[in-house]
Amino acid sequence: MRDGQGKRWLLIIAFLCTQNLTAQEITVKGGFVEDSLLIGQDVNFWMAATYPPELEMVFPDSLYTFSPFEFSGKTYFPTRVVNGLAYDTTVYTIQSFEIDKVQYLKLPAVILNGTDSTVIETPLDSIFLTELAPVVTDSTKLKTNLDYQAVDRQFNFPLMYYIIGGFIILVVILLLIFGKRIMRWMKLRRLRIHYEQFSEVFNEYIKKLKVDPEPDLAEKALIFWKNYQQRLDKVPFSVMTTKEILNQDFATELKEPLRSIDRVVYGKRVQENIFQDFEQIDNFTQDRYSKKIAEIKDGK
Repeated sequence: MRDGQGKRWLLIIAFLCTQNLTAQEITVKGGFVEDSLLIGQDVNFWMAATYPPELEMVFPDSLYTFSPFEFSGKTYFPTRVVNGLAYDTTVYTIQSFEIDKVQYLKLPAVILNGTDSTVIETPLDSIFLTELAPVVTDSTKLKTNLDYQAVDRQFNFPLMYYIIGGFIILVVILLLIFGKRIMRWMKLRRLRIHYEQFSEVFNEYIKKLKVDPEPDLAEKALIFWKNYQQRLDKVPFSVMTTKEILNQDFATELKEPLRSIDRVVYGKRVQENIFQDFEQIDNFTQDRYSKKIAEIKDGK
């Protein structure tokens, strides 16, 4: 929902969730705003939590797998403290392209505690698919079209086969002679282009963070880096937590900068020197890129 009525629904959800604060210290709730959906149509799933202010709670971000739904956007409401309890709420805009008549979703909230964490999920909620097209049966009548349709003249298929066959033979000969060199050159070129594109954009993020160290900007820079590092190292960085990334033997040097960035992104805290953590990540990626270049040149 992105019209005026949709925005009012989001505000009503936030208000009602605030009124449900009780003596229970930690609660996580959520569910669909709408009762039904159309394929490809935006629907909203709200999520709210109450917890002691001294804890650090994280909701799913755009990298989370919302299966069977796909992430479209989110509306985040700033943390509020009421009667000694912190209150967070977020409304996710999602889409579905599945054809199941009833579709289900629940989302996790993570309580960070040093190197450990606790996951609390919302109750499983369901939403109904609205079908627009009628079911086709054996009695369905098809409309006959007897209009004249122009067709192309006969094509010389034998000549085409000779040309294609000759081209394939030429390609095979070239690959047998120069195949390894060609593949190595193509890999190096593709690797260089991707790194230059990454470096240009990532350095722009660092420059902006020097001037404006906002948590949302830091989150965008972190997501951008994870996606590139995933492509470079063939490791699923985009869906890995900081702890899982640090378990990789080659990524232990990222311990301090990643944890510092997590405190800014998930804790929504402004840290003036956050750009220095991203500079360390940039140096790490440059080193990994250089090693990949060396490996390809050595034929690995």
